[in-house]
Amino acid sequence: MSHDIEAHWAGAALAAHLVNNPSHCFATPPSAGALSSLASREGRNIWPHADGVIELTDTSVTPNKTYPIALEFKRENEGIHGTLTALGQAHAYIHKGYAGSAIVIPRSYTTLANAGSYLNDVIQNVSHAQGIGVFSYDPPDRTLVSPFEGKLTVSRPLQLNPTYIPTPMINAQIGIETQWAHVREGSTEPDALFKYLQSLKLMTIGYIPSAQPTLPTGLLSAVNSLAPGTRVDRYLSNAPGNNVTDDAWRNFWFKFVLTDPILIGWTQNPLSHTYIVGSGELNLLKADGSGFKQFFAGRQDSIKNKLTSELNLGTITVTDAWKALAENFHGRAHSYREDIDSSCEHFGFIDDKGLLTTEGYQFIDACERYKNPNNGIPRELFAQALLGEGGLGAFLHYIWRLSEDHFATNPLAFTNYSTRGKLQFDSNSYLNWIKNELANKLHVLKIGTIRGGTTSRKAFQAELALLRNLKLVGSKFRVGVGLSINWPEIQRVMQNAHN
Repeated sequence: MSHDIEAHWAGAALAAHLVNNPSHCFATPPSAGALSSLASREGRNIWPHADGVIELTDTSVTPNKTYPIALEFKRENEGIHGTLTALGQAHAYIHKGYAGSAIVIPRSYTTLANAGSYLNDVIQNVSHAQGIGVFSYDPPDRTLVSPFEGKLTVSRPLQLNPTYIPTPMINAQIGIETQWAHVREGSTEPDALFKYLQSLKLMTIGYIPSAQPTLPTGLLSAVNSLAPGTRVDRYLSNAPGNNVTDDAWRNFWFKFVLTDPILIGWTQNPLSHTYIVGSGELNLLKADGSGFKQFFAGRQDSIKNKLTSELNLGTITVTDAWKALAENFHGRAHSYREDIDSSCEHFGFIDDKGLLTTEGYQFIDACERYKNPNNGIPRELFAQALLGEGGLGAFLHYIWRLSEDHFATNPLAFTNYSTRGKLQFDSNSYLNWIKNELANKLHVLKIGTIRGGTTSRKAFQAELALLRNLKLVGSKFRVGVGLSINWPEIQRVMQNAHN
């Protein structure tokens, strides 16, 4: 199993441990039951990068106070020098603004019998940093839902400062809702990520293409009215800056999304004078290989369909329709960029400055060589990033073990009989149960804001759609099993990551 997945497991176990043992993180612990915890990850990373973040919240005070703790996790194969790098990183996280740092290391190495005691002695005699805790572990038990449960030993408790005040930068790290990467159905797809990263690569080496689209007169007038004095291409792409990442986004947006055909909202029949919906097909492949993606048109609730219908009904003027379309282009550019940017960062394809990493270049090179990001080596690299750096490997482990334990005692859980007397699995109830277990038992999910707009979405809809496209989980749920996970394929993908 990868370092990233084991780090997620360790974070979940430590989050639960600290809630149950407040004296291991506070010199004067709050009242019993007052602590809640969440094992998550850093948001938009700023170096140095933690392996995870544990949010401890004291609910005994008003307003509630949250203490973000950076996790530094080491495996035995990193050697005893890893203990010293962990020591330096832990101090750097305190300097970065975290309330504390938790070092999680093996109980012993071949040449170091008690690694936790050694680090405690170094800290005690050299830095006296109260906010650094040291936790040693025995080998994880992968048969458990939380493999590090009962495996942690406290070598040095955290001593969090009750007067701690997070900086604005650290506040940006708090509020992450899941331990795994944020993904969005329809946005986190290999071809879109590849083409954005490729644009970023071209900008980085100094290639500056023209990003001036051919605008319909009505759209040009609308933008000039909505944002006087603003360059039209910058408004429609929602990228106002002059930096490399804004240049890359404008190139991507007008080359693959807001192409000249897409800019045409509608046409008018010269004989009947009725309005006809403009194109919605992008120059981006769907992740399932079924063709090209569509934005702005194709469904009754798409912006072009709605505006065209209103034009034909006479309930909106042409001028106002162009303004509404321009505002939609502007808003969609922002949300789509957020999705792609966060996915690229969470998968390790870009760094904290938004620039390409070694892994990002490898993904681009593979896509360029094999021509199709949805197959072959590009698919492998995408799946590896999703499972490892993106944390969905740990996510699948939790679902698997929670399901196995539950169905072992009740094989017909979440199952009803249909009117024809056949067994029917209630996937909604099952996924909602999983959601509550991840939040309340494992402390790796924050139940709060529902992602995905105003319409109700099923639990883990985006995650499962992406995993199904990669053939990592089955398309259907099974009685007595729940989610069918393709472990042979996952094992093959993760093994190839280390070859």
